[in-house]
Amino acid sequence: MAKLLELITFKRYRLAVIKIRVIIVGMRFKELKNSFDGSVMVYIKGSIIGVISLAICTLLASYWVTELADLDAKAINVSGTLRMDTYEIGMYAIKGEASLVYERIVQFEDKLDDPIFIKLQNDPELAPLWLKLVTHWHQDLKPALLYLPIENHNQFNAQIIELATFADNFVSAVQAHAEGKIRLLRTIQIAALFITLLFGIFILHLLTLRVEKPLAELTHAAYIIGKGNFTHQINVKGDDELALLAATFNHTSQAIASMYGQLESRVKEQTHELEINNQVLAFLFKTARLLLETQEKKTDFQHIIDDLSKLIQVDDIELCTMTSEGEIPYAQVKPLSDKLGPCGERSCDNCEGNAAFVSLSQPNVMKFPLVYGEQNYGVIVLRGLNKYQADSWQLQLVQSVADQVALSLNLEVQHDQSRRIALLNERTAIARELHDSLAQALSYLKIQVTRLTKTHEKQKFELQPPIIDELKMGLDSAYRQLRELLTTFRLSMVSEGLQAALKKTIEQLSAQSSIKFHLNFAINQIPLSPMEEIHILQITREACQNSVHHSQGENVWIDLMMTPDKQLQLSVSDDGVGMAMSSTKMNHYGMAIMQERAKHLRGELNINPSKQQGTQVTLLFQPLGGAEDYH
Repeated sequence: MAKLLELITFKRYRLAVIKIRVIIVGMRFKELKNSFDGSVMVYIKGSIIGVISLAICTLLASYWVTELADLDAKAINVSGTLRMDTYEIGMYAIKGEASLVYERIVQFEDKLDDPIFIKLQNDPELAPLWLKLVTHWHQDLKPALLYLPIENHNQFNAQIIELATFADNFVSAVQAHAEGKIRLLRTIQIAALFITLLFGIFILHLLTLRVEKPLAELTHAAYIIGKGNFTHQINVKGDDELALLAATFNHTSQAIASMYGQLESRVKEQTHELEINNQVLAFLFKTARLLLETQEKKTDFQHIIDDLSKLIQVDDIELCTMTSEGEIPYAQVKPLSDKLGPCGERSCDNCEGNAAFVSLSQPNVMKFPLVYGEQNYGVIVLRGLNKYQADSWQLQLVQSVADQVALSLNLEVQHDQSRRIALLNERTAIARELHDSLAQALSYLKIQVTRLTKTHEKQKFELQPPIIDELKMGLDSAYRQLRELLTTFRLSMVSEGLQAALKKTIEQLSAQSSIKFHLNFAINQIPLSPMEEIHILQITREACQNSVHHSQGENVWIDLMMTPDKQLQLSVSDDGVGMAMSSTKMNHYGMAIMQERAKHLRGELNINPSKQQGTQVTLLFQPLGGAEDYH
């Protein structure tokens, strides 16, 4: 019970400690969390936003460039037709075809008024060239075309060539302008490609540094910690969640390592205590078996004291045993390893008591009286009490040994008393059987001798032969009864039990006669006391001897069985001539002895004629097992 309470207390203590540690860990986790204000999601979100922004900017720049170059092809085409129209106008003007010239003039001016050229005029590089083209058209060439025919062909041709040159320069400028936009678009795309590569490398490096390596460290740490190495530490730098998780891992592993170390130490202590308890239980079992198995002889306490001394690691321990009337011990036992020798006190008054105590005069000596009931059988003296606490297992063990030794001595006394009672009962039975058989026969012989003496005194010699015959018959009967009594007194139970003893008796009787014995032993499941077995065996033997000597039969049946009302029935029957049921015959053949034994069993013995022929002796009683008190 004490161990159970200690275990429950330990479990409650461990639960309280675990709850406190959980609270402390939670507080430290909050402190750690406050010191890590970064986030790994910032890197991931920033990387995603950066990639998306770069893509959008590239798309917008490409769109802007393509938007600028949207009308460049048309502008090149239209400006190229201006040069062709210039040559056609000059050709029709020289030929003097006024209608065609006027038609081409309208077409030429319509192209000059095209909105695309209005948009190109905003370009600082194209505006001067366009202005030269338009000015030369309106101021020089167009006025000359209004007055046909042309008189000065050379001057007109020069004007046509100059306008075509202006148009050609403008077309080249527009083409160059368009090619510049294409180059700008290509440059933007190449730049976007390099920026994307650099940004991707940066993102991969950042994710490797901030995510992949910390995750790999955490995974490796989880594997190592999972194998039981709680001292492993994770080296993750930063202020994000993974760094916080690594710091929490380190803190948790340290806490677990500390708790594991404490639990391991506690387990070692508990294992040591269990080993000690196992040794104590083995010692107590060995001691109890030794004390209980040696009731037939005096117990040797030397081995017990030696083992007890080794177990509690004390040499100065002494066992003193004494009788209830004695004043000094009749035996003193100390360990063989002790060098001091037994106690030399001539009085044991200081060691008497009803329970373990420490005397004021000897504070380092504790005495354990060997008390059972109200009887004191001695004391166990333990010197060196300062080594132990008041509730130590060593003192409890010594008290247990003292109780067992006291119980053993009490059982030894009871066993001696039982043997004395059994001896007195046996002597009483012997005296009673001698009185019932041999004493009566001797009394009868004494009467016959008295009669013979009187006939001799009166000289009536003719009356002496019958008396002498009676004396011979009496002597023969007395001698036979003496032999039967000796056989009965020598009868003993074999160690195999009642059935083996009956078989041995049958073998002895079979060797004395030609009668066949049949044994039906159907009470193997019934526990019988030694006294019950002795009475059954003696009644069976007496009945079988009567059958051998007087039945003149050929078979004897011995049946032992249980009746429906749970009584034991012994039946000994033969197939002989039978016997007269007179009171005179009932007093012979050991019948009185068998009746006396049946009374001891609180049973009933009946002698009746058998159903077929012969005689049947029946014993019926209620077996009490080991709880009887026969006298």
